[in-house]
Amino acid sequence: MVKNDEPAIASSPFLSGRVLKIAGGIYDVDTSDGLRRASLRGRVKQTDSRIVSVGDLVELESTSDEPRIAKLLPRKSALTRHGVAKRREQVIVANVDQVMVVAADRSPNPDIFMIDRLFALATLSEIESCLVVNKIDLSDTFSHEIEVYEKVGFNIFRTSAHSGDGLEDLSKRLEGRITVLTGQSGVGKSSLLNVLIPGLDLRVGKISERKGRGRHTTVSSALYPYPQGGYVADTPGLQYVALWNIDPSDVVDGFSEIAIIGQDCRFADCRHRSEPDCAVCQNVENGNIETHRYKSYLALLSESENQ
Repeated sequence: MVKNDEPAIASSPFLSGRVLKIAGGIYDVDTSDGLRRASLRGRVKQTDSRIVSVGDLVELESTSDEPRIAKLLPRKSALTRHGVAKRREQVIVANVDQVMVVAADRSPNPDIFMIDRLFALATLSEIESCLVVNKIDLSDTFSHEIEVYEKVGFNIFRTSAHSGDGLEDLSKRLEGRITVLTGQSGVGKSSLLNVLIPGLDLRVGKISERKGRGRHTTVSSALYPYPQGGYVADTPGLQYVALWNIDPSDVVDGFSEIAIIGQDCRFADCRHRSEPDCAVCQNVENGNIETHRYKSYLALLSESENQ
């Protein structure tokens, strides 16, 4: 005779998921049971110094009528910057697999120093990165500054959200990964996502004729499930990128060509400014290191020292 009075195994009261969007204190969380809208439990605010961000893995109290985030799980990576308004780390997106820096060769003209900073930011965060040059339908050639990134080892995808050129290769790179699309305003990040993810219908802005640069259309970071697997994050067009809590001696690691040549400097702790027998300074003078890359390195080095 089979006994039926054994105690049932209780199911877990927690449901795990990934934060896709945050607005007005409400967190959209992608779970195995579908999308849940949750608030943040007060105990999490008191016991965890981290702020829950887009891309974070969390545990929800699934027994609550109104789901609440009960725990923030460990992050494997995060794309961060120094906060604009407050002196603290601002997480742009957490648990990132790759960063795609989106630029346009024209309309708007590329902000080379912004691209340098974003690449350094990703590299120092140990996140893979590449360059997406969008709007190739507007130009048959590319500026020397854009071609420099290919020379120093970054993969470049040349695309057009308008004509569809290059989107197949870009789509393959997105599959199964958590990707952040970032860059200055007006380069077509939202337009690319609208084509790659049918039905997304993100708002797209126009280039300011007076200023020649894009207007902000994305106001906060958000993750979107990618049809072929993974997630893609659209981020606001960045006007300000500063490193957070980076030791000055580590800044050079954000510029691979400078770090490699710097190994030939006379002094092991050379900062590559005006030290005797500095191999980096010599290679800037003879053109082996691009001037804009060197200037970007010096700017980030100074900021890191001042922090």
